[in-house]
Amino acid sequence: MNTTLARRILPAIAATFGVLWCAPLHAAFVFGYDSAFINQGGNWILGNNFEVNSAVQVTQLGVFAQDSPAGASIPIAIYKQTGSVANPSWTLVPGTSDIIVTGDQVDSTAQTRYVNIAPVTLGQGLYSVVTATSSDYNSGNPNLGSSVVTFNNLGGALSLGSYDIWNYYYGGGLGATLNGMYTTGPGNPNWPWPLPVFGAGTFSAVSAVPEPTTLIAGALLLLPFGASTLRILRRRRAA
Repeated sequence: MNTTLARRILPAIAATFGVLWCAPLHAAFVFGYDSAFINQGGNWILGNNFEVNSAVQVTQLGVFAQDSPAGASIPIAIYKQTGSVANPSWTLVPGTSDIIVTGDQVDSTAQTRYVNIAPVTLGQGLYSVVTATSSDYNSGNPNLGSSVVTFNNLGGALSLGSYDIWNYYYGGGLGATLNGMYTTGPGNPNWPWPLPVFGAGTFSAVSAVPEPTTLIAGALLLLPFGASTLRILRRRRAA
């Protein structure tokens, strides 16, 4: 291809695919608190677990808005399960730790206060979005009144974990690892609450891989560039 022609067309092609590759897909809060309400207070570390089936990019971190009253600051982070199944520990995912404060943005419909973060990709594995709360939250305890916490699987990219995690919070924020966490969920002998359990942390994410329909749309967008190239080549040959 002629050098001048390449300079004209290749940047347009790259820009088209760049836009398509970066376009947000399935953007939403994964744990939804639209119908949640406060039913408990105290100082706790609370984690809602989820399994990543295909890679996603986390773009926002948030907390149940009723868990962030005036003057409060709520540490939040995403951890990945490490160690053995029998004795799991949780390791902080770099770039997913923040503190939600009163002045941060609020989605009133979703009852979620949130911050934007630089996109962080989560590969396959078991994760937990964890808050260290010193305020009110929803414990998931059905004896204290049912509270609907919803789960968005992002078109199958995510699924619920088989249990959630919690522990006492003694201040100081969230560290690089979590150990000795208690578990809760269906079948638990002490805290058999329905999943997702807690009205606490959440996050927004998009699929890290474009859907086939998106790639097809990109190919269709490139057709005019191809036709233009053919016309230019024919004119050059005729000359």
